[in-house]
Amino acid sequence: MNAKKDFGNVGIVWYTKEEWQKMKEISSDAEIFENSFKEWEQMANKSLVDMKASGIVAQKVFIKNDEFIVWCKIHSLPFDASSRSKYITEIMSKQNSN
Repeated sequence: MNAKKDFGNVGIVWYTKEEWQKMKEISSDAEIFENSFKEWEQMANKSLVDMKASGIVAQKVFIKNDEFIVWCKIHSLPFDASSRSKYITEIMSKQNSN
């Protein structure tokens, strides 16, 4: 019996071209970013396809840098991948509670 696992909805960080560039500029881990928005977008879309194939329903969650910066400052967090992940988790949690 091949039953797909249900991982529920997960959020995946998503950017507009402008927000991606700004995020790369402000992030303490800018070296992990792809070289261009186009490269990032290709990688991110492939990740969505791979997740779907694994039974994971991923929802694009667009980051607005100004809001992310304020959120990080409130929580005394750096501008890095871990914080971006926590931020998306919080946004998803708020959306699911409404």
